[in-house]
Amino acid sequence: MVAWLETAATRDLLVPSLVLTEVCHYIEKYRGGEAEAAFIEGLMRSPQFAIYHPMDDDFRRMAVLMRQYSDWPLGLADASVVATAERLKTVEVATVDRRHFEHIKPVHVSHFTLYPETAH
Repeated sequence: MVAWLETAATRDLLVPSLVLTEVCHYIEKYRGGEAEAAFIEGLMRSPQFAIYHPMDDDFRRMAVLMRQYSDWPLGLADASVVATAERLKTVEVATVDRRHFEHIKPVHVSHFTLYPETAH
């Protein structure tokens, strides 16, 4: 993912705020609180990243998605990515967790284009 981000430096990337909670959890768990704070500071300084704050309709859609895919289960962070992509009608999703996104059927397209691409 890091290598892909470096090649995507000319693209703006929208990060749902609920994803940051999950990312920060793992950074703190494996790298500590200082690394977690540094991540947030770096994110806020980067012109490449924008944070998307879900609206009420997004939360309603997240609940629908979490029920629809409850056998996986689809968590709040991943549901927020889907709801955000649907609201903004984007087909591209960057993720290190492909297992859900390869099978989700968004309402606006038949499937997401996932990045980084995997070797076939």
